[in-house]
Amino acid sequence: MTTNVFSIIIVLGVLVFFHELGHFLVARLFGVGVEKFSLGFGPRLFGWKSGMTEYLVSAIPLGGYVKMVGEEPDAEITEVERHLSFTHKPVWQRMLIVAAGPVFNLILAVVIYTALFLFNGVSGLAPVVGEVTSESPAAVAGLGHGDRVVSINGEAISLWRDIVEAMKESDGRAVNITIDRSGDMRPYTLTPISAPSKNIFGEVVPSWSIGIEPLQDPIIGGVQSESPAERAGLKAMDRLLAVSGTPLRVWGDVVTTVSGSGGKAVEILLLRDGTELTLTIQPEQLDGGDGAWRIGIAPYYEVVTQRLGVISCLTHGVEKTWILGKLMLVGLVKMVTGSVPADLGGPIIIAKMAGDQARVGISSLINFIAFISINLAILNFLPIPVLDGGHLLFFTIEWITGKPVNDKIRGLAQQAGMVLLLSLMVYVFYSDIMKLFFQ
Repeated sequence: MTTNVFSIIIVLGVLVFFHELGHFLVARLFGVGVEKFSLGFGPRLFGWKSGMTEYLVSAIPLGGYVKMVGEEPDAEITEVERHLSFTHKPVWQRMLIVAAGPVFNLILAVVIYTALFLFNGVSGLAPVVGEVTSESPAAVAGLGHGDRVVSINGEAISLWRDIVEAMKESDGRAVNITIDRSGDMRPYTLTPISAPSKNIFGEVVPSWSIGIEPLQDPIIGGVQSESPAERAGLKAMDRLLAVSGTPLRVWGDVVTTVSGSGGKAVEILLLRDGTELTLTIQPEQLDGGDGAWRIGIAPYYEVVTQRLGVISCLTHGVEKTWILGKLMLVGLVKMVTGSVPADLGGPIIIAKMAGDQARVGISSLINFIAFISINLAILNFLPIPVLDGGHLLFFTIEWITGKPVNDKIRGLAQQAGMVLLLSLMVYVFYSDIMKLFFQ
């Protein structure tokens, strides 16, 4: 519990600071006076004053604010203060000041991911062929188990994901592949075939494949709690040699033999610490919904790390931020339209997740901050009054029409936006409690 509280304070503190720092810096860039810069809402805990700005840490850590001179259209501004007034700045400057908050959250995510790539590199599966689908382009060409893909269309391949990306970019056009087979470099020209797959929203999307899967030796990476495998005594890093007398070469052989058992007990020959053991296990139809027989084990993945230069790390950081932001936005649209269930996490769930990541390690917690920072940016860009996106909507209308939105209309819209946000907060708190205590 203590870890959760401490972690959420760090996460929210970093996110709110960078968000408000964006508003503050761009406001000062355009000569707008800033009266208060606060981390948190409500009663003042402590702070100091420098120039005309009071810097505060407030009691309720669920946000923050920057209070600018003349921020409200009806604020009384003297002629002396007019040059410092937010309302009296050109509309394009006001738009940039408002947009700077969520933009700084995106910049924070890019900086974090760039740093993580710089220190940790990019990790993934090695580009080594494990299984080859029968009658696929790869099978017809003669690719086989253990072949390492070295390059595709002249581009060096370091990770399995590079192969996946190359197939996607091919759009069904022939690709030139070079593989390393025990030191012998062999070139092939293969034409990928259509292989539709499902995205994270369960939608079928077009995809291309030459019919190869990454190398997965029949080694156990994890054992499901209270599964037949755990009860029988299987452990992580056990190498499976045979199932009911059928020799195993790759992980797919394990899946095929166990699921094909028809529910009958299977005899597993394994190697553990140099010693062969034989265990009898009764497969079960575990949660998965497809009726397949399983014993509750997951494969071990041999992960390799690719080191990158600074520019490449920055490119990867921007790319990851863009991809995650796009996925979040699409997911949000699908929740609103009812295409996917509305599964939102509020402060309680975020606190738990932050604590979980902190227990894993500082790198995981920093990665989590970047992920939530992108979420915060996307949400703040939504055209809801009282959010940055709502203000941007009003300023866009003013920019197009040449005059500010009517104060009464603006006031009613902001009230409606506040009701919507409060309703959403009640929902996410209720949802958090139900997930934590009643599931």
